[in-house]
Amino acid sequence: MAERQDNEVRELRLEGAGLFLIVAFLGAGLVGAFFLGRWYERSSAPPAALTQLNSDPLENVVPPDRVEDVDASANAFDTVDGATVAEPERQAVPPAARNSEVAQQEPVPATGPADAGDGPFYVQIAAFRDRGSADKVAGELTSGGYAANVFSEDGPSGQLYKVRVGGFATRDEAATVAGELKTKGHAGAFPTRID
Repeated sequence: MAERQDNEVRELRLEGAGLFLIVAFLGAGLVGAFFLGRWYERSSAPPAALTQLNSDPLENVVPPDRVEDVDASANAFDTVDGATVAEPERQAVPPAARNSEVAQQEPVPATGPADAGDGPFYVQIAAFRDRGSADKVAGELTSGGYAANVFSEDGPSGQLYKVRVGGFATRDEAATVAGELKTKGHAGAFPTRID
């Protein structure tokens, strides 16, 4: 007599046709769930949304020849006051020369009252690629009672004109003035140190 084992293990094999049927059943379930979701979405949407779904998606696209809000002469070098500046010349600089160069900062005197002091802390208001825009902002600050200067910096991407207020003795003084200028519309004002 053969004894039957109590710990008999049954194995489920997924091969061939059985595996194909299971994968096909799962795929059909996913596709069915997708279309069921789309049907539910359309049946529960308000009528105005249904007209948008059935309308031509390219109906509201403006053809390029009808764009009227951009002037044909507009470019990336337009200034704040509307004047156009020629594109700056760009020169390739080898990486070794670029790394060895230190940005030179030379204060260009602003037209207006004298500096607030000769301390190393300033509040930077903005940086421009054209001198005219920097002078305009510096002039507005000067007429508002701030000691504004335009600093010229040569960098790897060209010349920058940075508008700064100061020469404060401490960073706290510069931070206080930066907060004051932020409330007056200069959201990008931040204190910086110039040695």
